[in-house]
Amino acid sequence: MIVRRRIGSYRSPMTTFQYTPHPRLTDRPPAPPKTTDERVGFNGRLGAAITTAAGTMWAFYFAAAFMGLWIMLSEAGIIAFDPYPFAFLLFLGNIVQLLLMFVILVGQQVLGAASDKRAVETYQDAEATLQECLELQRHLTAQDDVLDGLITRMEALAGGAAPAQ
Repeated sequence: MIVRRRIGSYRSPMTTFQYTPHPRLTDRPPAPPKTTDERVGFNGRLGAAITTAAGTMWAFYFAAAFMGLWIMLSEAGIIAFDPYPFAFLLFLGNIVQLLLMFVILVGQQVLGAASDKRAVETYQDAEATLQECLELQRHLTAQDDVLDGLITRMEALAGGAAPAQ
């Protein structure tokens, strides 16, 4: 006998098992939360974009090339107003760091909110998976009980005794 399993309740005439699906299986969102799903406004989107851009290797390459070029031009005498130890270059670097610090904090808050929602979704998926595994265990136990009953009846029939009810 082939039994097709579907989401919903199924009851075989031979068993006492009643399958009840986890509610997460039917009301699961179609896609995981994304940063773009957050209602953050222009400032939040700008902060997230700057945070994402500032956290790349291309931003590092740009900063390293800019500083290297500045030092070479200063040593060559083209930038005469900032000799060694390059106080103006250090001042510019500090200004950029101070300004970006607050923008990165806003961007991290926006990116963290979407990450927290994804973590909750993952937890709920794991909880539903555990519940489904427990349902499978209950189903297997019910099948074992039915099979044990059938084996007992078959042994009783094979031994010539009447099956116990």
